[in-house]
Order: sequence, then C-alpha cells, then structure tokens
Amino acid sequence: MLEINDLSFSYDSDKKIISSLTFHVEQGNMLALIGESGSGKSTILKLIYGLLDWESGEIIYNGRKLTGFKGNLVPGESEFKYLEQDFGLMPYATVGENVGKFLSNIDLKEKHERIVFLLSLVEMDEYIDSKADNLSGGQKQRVALAKALAQTPSVLLLDEPFSQVDTFKKSMLKRAVFDFAKENNISIVLATHEIEDALAFADEMIIIKKGTIVQKGLPADIYKMPENEYVANLFGETNILSKEEFPGLSEYTHHSPVLVYPHQLILSDNGLRVKVLKSYYLGSHYLVESIYKFKRIWFHSPNFFPAGDECFLQIENFQIFD
Repeated sequence: MLEINDLSFSYDSDKKIISSLTFHVEQGNMLALIGESGSGKSTILKLIYGLLDWESGEIIYNGRKLTGFKGNLVPGESEFKYLEQDFGLMPYATVGENVGKFLSNIDLKEKHERIVFLLSLVEMDEYIDSKADNLSGGQKQRVALAKALAQTPSVLLLDEPFSQVDTFKKSMLKRAVFDFAKENNISIVLATHEIEDALAFADEMIIIKKGTIVQKGLPADIYKMPENEYVANLFGETNILSKEEFPGLSEYTHHSPVLVYPHQLILSDNGLRVKVLKSYYLGSHYLVESIYKFKRIWFHSPNFFPAGDECFLQIENFQIFD
C-alpha cells in the first residue's frame, strides 16, 4: 500500500504548492487526481516518485518510509515508474531500444518477445525499428507507456498519459493499459484533466485545488454529491440553481442552491421557460445552451433547437450541496 501522510511542499517559503496532503492507495488500485491546471497534480506525482523533496510529512510504501530526492543517489524509486509529460525517450534510439532499455540481456529472445508484446499493447509494434525522434507526439506517448510497463512496476505514476494520443485510439489504449495494470496488480496514480478516465477506470478519485484535497471518494459518489461548485464544474457544463433564480425549485426541494446536470433537465409543456442560444451536436444528442433571466442554462435534447427558440424545462433530478 502507498501512504501519503500530511505531506507539504513549496518551491519557496512564501507559497505552499502542496499542503497537508493525506491519502492512500491500496495495491492494485487506481487513484485519479483531478483538478484544474496549476492545482498541484504533477507536483504530487514528482514528490511520490522522489524527484522533489517534501518539507514535512511522509511517504510510506508497504511499510517502508521513502526518503525522497535526498535519500537516493539516483532520483526515483526503483519499484515505481513515472511517465512524465515530456515522455523521457532517447530520441536517436529505436522504439524497440527505448522500450527494452532496462530489460535484461541474458535471454535476448525473451527480451524481444517482451518488447513486441508491450508495443502491441499500445499498437506500436510496427514501429519497433523506427527512431523515436521520427514519431509524432501521440506515438511517442504510446511508446513511453510501453517503456514504463516494461519491468512491471509496483506503482505507476501517470501524468496526462493520453493527452497527445489520437481520439479514435484513446479508448482502446486506456482499456489495454489499465486492464494490464489490474491483471499485474500494479497501483496507478493518475493525474489527468480527462474526468471520463476517472469515472470509467478509477477505484478512487481525489479532487485537488491549490495543493489541498477538496473531496475524495468513489468517482460515482463524487459525481452524484459534489462538495461545491468547483468540483461540479470539473464534470463539464453544470447548472447551479437557487430558489431566487428559479422559484419553481420549491416544488422539488427545500434545499438551495442545487446542482442540476444537463441530462437532468427534460423538455416539458411547462416549467422553466428558457431561450435557446446555441445547440451543439454531440452525436447521441445535442447540448443546448440557453438563457433564463440572464443566467445560462445547459440541457440535453435529442433534437436540434435553432437560436431564438423558446422551450420549457422540468427538473428530473438534482444534487444537493452540503
């Protein structure tokens, strides 16, 4: 188990980047760190791996206190692998050489088979003899993932690992990598802006803001009961409605304000009367931007609404802020 206890860090004494951070990751589980840019997600990964020295607190892995940057002759924990945003590939080595860099040469046939398997996992096996410098950003990112998995780490630290991968390849690649990690009991700490990854794959989610934990728990629980508007907005377009703005809300609850996701507003013959500003086609439905008393309201619709049209909305469900 990976334990982070009361961890604090700053680049200078005037401003804390990470403040009193505490969480743990069970072996084989995946933890997603979610937050806006600059919230401290990448710094947390660097602290865990041992690229930075924390000011206070401790990091423990399987009962062993980690010593961090100062305690290792070569930065980084031997049981961990860290995939950073610049990939860390050798540009003039081949794809195969990059993935096999730290694999044993005792059995070259076995080494080659391992390299081919990992490159197949990320759909890069046909590039095994290509120079890394000749690859696109997305291809380099996939090779870096294969390299990080080469020695089957105990803990895999991923910083926006699919940010440059082509959209049509992302879903399959994510399933392949995360399934491989589960099958091999690898713990993952994932820093990402892609909230869908956390909802689909993570065992636990932590919401970070300015280096502190705003909320942590099961992804579904956080989605259903966000702590505040900051958390809710990480899931995309949201509607925060109060009784003052929407008097009809009293019909549904005595609480105010409430969070209503776009799919929880349904078209009706009466209710909240809105004026359409724009309809965005998302394939299975339209995301409709509308306005009500100078407040933007987002809802889903199976049909296109021209700008200027008016319609009525009813609340099908909602979340209550604590």
